Amino acid sequence: MSNIKGRVLQIAESKKIRKTDFFKELGLSYANFKGMQKNTGLNSDAVVTILSKHTDINPTWLIIGEGRMYRHDETIARDDGEFYNEPIVVNEIEHTLIDALKLVISSQEKTIFSLEKQVIILEQEVQHLKKK
Repeated sequence: MSNIKGRVLQIAESKKIRKTDFFKELGLSYANFKGMQKNTGLNSDAVVTILSKHTDINPTWLIIGEGRMYRHDETIARDDGEFYNEPIVVNEIEHTLIDALKLVISSQEKTIFSLEKQVIILEQEVQHLKKK
């Protein structure tokens, strides 16, 4: 499974948008999505920006990699043979963004808890070294 930045790149590929154009539209730097930077996290503001500009993307898939990429994978055939997705109402978008932010907050809380445990262990090691 890819990390969140890998999934962001998949959005551009899936929508056949040039990566430089895709990131310019989002106000993000493409450089943060390649090389070693690709393995770092993505801040919650960027997640909100992506989900608000690409409302068809499933926030759960974007944030934790579960489920399908698109919220509405079912397309509807029109009389002219073209396909389209049902539009998403603003209220639904707001709920999606709230759910996405809750996932981000939950993830950050787990990281904080883990870091707090590391601090306690390091403090104990420092105390142990001071006694020597």
